[in-house]
Amino acid sequence: LLSFSALHAQNKDKSRYHNFGTERIWNIQLLAGPLAALSNVDGSTAFDLGFTGGFVYKRKFVATLYGQKMVSNPVRTNLSTSDYPAGIEGEISMIHVGGMGGYIFRPESLLHWGVSGSAGVGKLALTVKDPVTGGAGITYTDRIFLVIPRLFAEVNVTKWFKVTVTGGYRLPGKLNTFYTDKSGNQVQVFKNPEQKFP
Repeated sequence: LLSFSALHAQNKDKSRYHNFGTERIWNIQLLAGPLAALSNVDGSTAFDLGFTGGFVYKRKFVATLYGQKMVSNPVRTNLSTSDYPAGIEGEISMIHVGGMGGYIFRPESLLHWGVSGSAGVGKLALTVKDPVTGGAGITYTDRIFLVIPRLFAEVNVTKWFKVTVTGGYRLPGKLNTFYTDKSGNQVQVFKNPEQKFP
């Protein structure tokens, strides 16, 4: 997972405080900005867009919330292995939200780095084309959770504007206790070990 975000932070450039003269540095800085991510979904490159916002404590400790949606919607073409007729395609979509925490090393430097991790929940869907009409047919959905450890590099463009490039590995898991089969029936997950999921 590779992501990019532009962060706008409230900042003060004074590190000392006196009763008269200089200003006190703020221990908490607010940040907000757009989020763009590249990842691999089912063997295809996927592109996400979203937004992140939160705060930085003492310029080093980061806590944010995020929300993002996959906008490229990769196509799955091997549905014949899941009991669909050969030639039927499905479109993958995903949306998820969560929180992130991190630590910034040497934030005063023009270019610096840090470590972070995020956890979130979302929905992964596969919309299968109708074999007769070619339009959208049955949708298979999973409620999922995502855990992503990351490393990031950040550039201080100005006191108020930063650009962050992040790389990490997305670890997904299921939250579902049921899924909807091709006939529209709800089936318990793991009820039948021979069941083939789309």
